[in-house]
Amino acid sequence: MVECIHIVIPIIPTAQARPRFANRGGFIKAYKAKDQEANERTLETFLMEHQPDEPLNGPLWLGVRAYLPMPSSKSKKWRESAKYGEIRPVVKPDLDNLIKNLKDCMTRMRYWVDDKQIVGYLEGTGKYYDDGAGTRWVVEIRQTGVSN
Repeated sequence: MVECIHIVIPIIPTAQARPRFANRGGFIKAYKAKDQEANERTLETFLMEHQPDEPLNGPLWLGVRAYLPMPSSKSKKWRESAKYGEIRPVVKPDLDNLIKNLKDCMTRMRYWVDDKQIVGYLEGTGKYYDDGAGTRWVVEIRQTGVSN
């Protein structure tokens, strides 16, 4: 059995922010920044439409393409090369934090039982510049085989 979920989320991809810390009554408390919470709520709003009825089981392959804004300060030639994927973003946010933000939201929404089920990333996973279709996330989940 092979199940595939394909999702396009038309928002600017954002990374998982570091937690903030506060001293409350002699105890250190970790919390999320307000903008991180807002980003997660927006992402979850778009993910809700594609949420499976039951969490996916077994090994999963995840594909994530994060299309980031094109820098306006670059030349037309540079922008054309970036549009076709010949130049890729090597700036913040880093890919690990982008994927972590997405995986944390999808885990909370019960797309899968646990993100430890993700056994690998699909070809093409990475950061790209906006190719003319807008900044967005493109997410694919493939469920194959049986878990041990």
